[in-house]
Amino acid sequence: MPVELSCDLKRVSRYTTQLRHEAELLLRLVGREDCELSILLTGDQRMRQLNAYYRFRSQPTDVLSFGQDAKEEASITLGEGEYRPPDAILLGDVAISLETAARQAREMRQSLSRRLRTLLVHGVLHLLGYDHQRAADAKVMFEYQERLEAALEETVKSNPAPFEPPR
Repeated sequence: MPVELSCDLKRVSRYTTQLRHEAELLLRLVGREDCELSILLTGDQRMRQLNAYYRFRSQPTDVLSFGQDAKEEASITLGEGEYRPPDAILLGDVAISLETAARQAREMRQSLSRRLRTLLVHGVLHLLGYDHQRAADAKVMFEYQERLEAALEETVKSNPAPFEPPR
């Protein structure tokens, strides 16, 4: 269940370690440990570009999800030195803006770590097919999101992330 995490920001290794660890635990919780997940931790400028290109909204957003379908997956070529087990399933990509998450955390009076967890769970739920466009769907999605966040928090307490020294 590989989780690939990339970050184009400096001095945030604490959050990248946490996010990777929580993503691995989350995939287990939702029964998708057979999947690969890619996460991008970035800033508002990059999120604005992604949001404009894919959703035609020229503003930053907190989280974007990009699911993989079978046709896309079949056309992906691995680069030199890259390896993916033949039975690996690409779940998709989640992009999170650390800057937006930090603003939201301050407004909500919660830790940035907690806000990132919420955005991760939200993004993964979109990859699993959940949506919140209609009220009935939103109710289902957000109730499941809350349950997953609580379960993830408990799981993290008993399985803390490995320490990664500062770079």
